[in-house]
Amino acid sequence: MGILSGILILQGNPGELLNSSLFSETQDLDVHGQVLDIDGYGISNVTIVLIDLESGNKDETNTEENGRFIIESVNVKDYKLEINKIGYNEVIVIFTPERTGLSPITMHEGNQSNPTPIDERSQTSGWSLENAVALSTFQGLFTIACALVGVHAAFEIRRKKKYRRTQILCWVALFSRGLIIFGPALILIGMIFLVIDKEDFADQINPEVL
Repeated sequence: MGILSGILILQGNPGELLNSSLFSETQDLDVHGQVLDIDGYGISNVTIVLIDLESGNKDETNTEENGRFIIESVNVKDYKLEINKIGYNEVIVIFTPERTGLSPITMHEGNQSNPTPIDERSQTSGWSLENAVALSTFQGLFTIACALVGVHAAFEIRRKKKYRRTQILCWVALFSRGLIIFGPALILIGMIFLVIDKEDFADQINPEVL
């Protein structure tokens, strides 16, 4: 059961998952968001300028009546968004396109220009889909290895030579987590029977047996 569990963990084909378009970093995404005033109402006819930080290329649009805007099919990389309307302070956002879109952008009345950019790029590090795939792969292999130790423990039980070593092998086999609970429960029951029948082992009958 532990070997079966490990195979099921590995059966997810993580390589295909990583190569699928779902997680592709090169596919195009739509940049969409909403511009609001301090009372939470959408601001219409706001000029939205999307600037590619690598090439400097620009794409421009305006917000609709509800303050929403969309710029279709842009590459997934770093951009600067300049948001302007007469009577409001300019807003600059640095971001990388995501499927969830941009957070709502609030504009304040005034005439300030060239403000400090708001960096909306993800600040998380140290964990990614690749890390998750590596962890699950390790978990699957570890599960199979522990299950193989359990198979070896079964042979040791049949030999009835070294009681303590057999119990240690059984403890390791618990980590195979065969079918989550059912497998470990059976191993624990077997270990209880081992305790009851420990006098049948050669090293318990004759302590000098190595």
